[in-house]
Amino acid sequence: MVGSGVIGIWALAWLTRIPPLPNCQEINRFSSDNERLICAETQMQSASAQELAKAIELTADWPEDHPLYEDAFPILNTASQRLLQKATQAAHRGDLTVAVQRAQQIPLGTPLRQEAQTAIWNWQQEWKAGEVIVAGVEQQISARNWEQATKTLQDLKTLESDYWLSVRFGELQQAIAREQRAWSQIQQARTLAGTGEPTDLGEALLLAQQVDLNSYAWSEAKAEIDRWSHNLLIYSFQRWEVGDIDGAVAAVQKVPPDPTLAPEALDLIRFSHGQQLAQKADGFQPAYWHLFYLMEAIQAVASIPPTSSFYDAAQASMADWQAQLADAQSLQFAHTVAGLRQSWSFRYATQVAEAIQIGRPRRGQAQTLIAHWQDEVEQIQDRPYLLQAQRLAKKGTIAALQLAIGEAQKVALGRALRIEAQTLIAEWLDQIEVIEDQPFLNEANVLANDGKLKEAIAAAAQIQPERALYEQAQTMIKDWTQTIQIAEDGPILEKAKSRAYAGSLTEAIGIAAQIAPGRALYREAQNAIDLWEAEREYIWSLEAEETDGESSEDGAPAGETASPNDVNGSRTPPRTERNDSP
Repeated sequence: MVGSGVIGIWALAWLTRIPPLPNCQEINRFSSDNERLICAETQMQSASAQELAKAIELTADWPEDHPLYEDAFPILNTASQRLLQKATQAAHRGDLTVAVQRAQQIPLGTPLRQEAQTAIWNWQQEWKAGEVIVAGVEQQISARNWEQATKTLQDLKTLESDYWLSVRFGELQQAIAREQRAWSQIQQARTLAGTGEPTDLGEALLLAQQVDLNSYAWSEAKAEIDRWSHNLLIYSFQRWEVGDIDGAVAAVQKVPPDPTLAPEALDLIRFSHGQQLAQKADGFQPAYWHLFYLMEAIQAVASIPPTSSFYDAAQASMADWQAQLADAQSLQFAHTVAGLRQSWSFRYATQVAEAIQIGRPRRGQAQTLIAHWQDEVEQIQDRPYLLQAQRLAKKGTIAALQLAIGEAQKVALGRALRIEAQTLIAEWLDQIEVIEDQPFLNEANVLANDGKLKEAIAAAAQIQPERALYEQAQTMIKDWTQTIQIAEDGPILEKAKSRAYAGSLTEAIGIAAQIAPGRALYREAQNAIDLWEAEREYIWSLEAEETDGESSEDGAPAGETASPNDVNGSRTPPRTERNDSP
């Protein structure tokens, strides 16, 4: 009974257990149909085109009367759709070969076979049309017909693939712009080279070398570069022969290196290249790249053979650069030590720099650095005086400011911080003067607010010239003085205006003339006088015309009895009944 029970339990477990999943990596056409179906469904879920193709291949040859056909058909259909999508994506990327290959993996007898074949035919036809358009654009670019190239390029927008609409369209658009820019550079370079001047020829070379190497115009630019380089080399040789070494080097520096040049030309270019590198090693602050430039310069001229015409000059320059390199190494070490920014490090750096004797190529730079480090030492020594002075000055009292000034004066004349110390001393002196003179301004403001302007002016006038508040006091005095003058002269001007409104222009002019120059209302009074004099002249002219007319009617000669008389410099009109008569 026990044995029968154990066997029965084992048999039940064996019958109800889940069978193991097949290894889909080893599945093939000879595997069982169930295993092939399971693997087809598993691979159908994959995002890989290869897995999708395998899923289709596992069940594609099953006929409709196959027992598992109904289960396999949805898997086959879904896998085919996904594989066709992958193929379409490849076509939009411009990978036509992959697109066709994937679409052709959809087998005969499947629902999407016809759709896949149609897609293949459309892709191939569109590819042929795109290639024709691209060829046309490239032909127009080669002919430098930019307008027609741009117009032909628009035909790509009639295609459906993203490859033609985005990728190729953008590439060709950039190619048109690149060619236009390249030919513009070539034309500018030719214009410069056309002058025949060596300087312009060098500039033309630099401009031509900027032409994009991927452009069609580069071959044209390369031919011009070779021709202009040859001409500039001839000029450089001529300058060298007459002893103008600097002129020869300056001219050849813009010639690009070319291994096809003659050995003498290459030697001159190497020498020029070394000069350029050595010039880059100049500078106030030592730097590691200065050492690199000098080593490169030495290496550039070291390859010039003894048989070269430039050998002697190259050897002389190389000796100078080697001396510069030795000095630059010492200064670089000193500069590194000085970077610790301690008094002892600056002094040690100074000792190292002082070892560079008179006549050495870097003697001037060493002396400049020594002076700079001495300033740094002086700042370290004197900075505590200024810091202490600033701490004292924060209290803002006269006594504290005077102590601060005394502390800052410890920075001696000629020291690095002397100017900064004198600036602080001047600020603190101004603060002391403000503290001393502010009561005068306060008193003046109180008096002015009470209407006692003259007393306010007297109080503000106690601030002497050259004092910190002198300008402010003078501005306030000027404002109060103008207020007093306006109060004094205002009634006079108003009286004059009143007489003028009443018609007594001469009297109004005399009253307004009482306002003296320099007074606040003087300009306003003078403007009024000018206006009234013009008005009076106009009135007199009208009366003179009227008098001349009356005299003519009485038979008297015109202008004898009707002319106005001059009294004290003013003319009196003949009709004394008017209000403006004197």
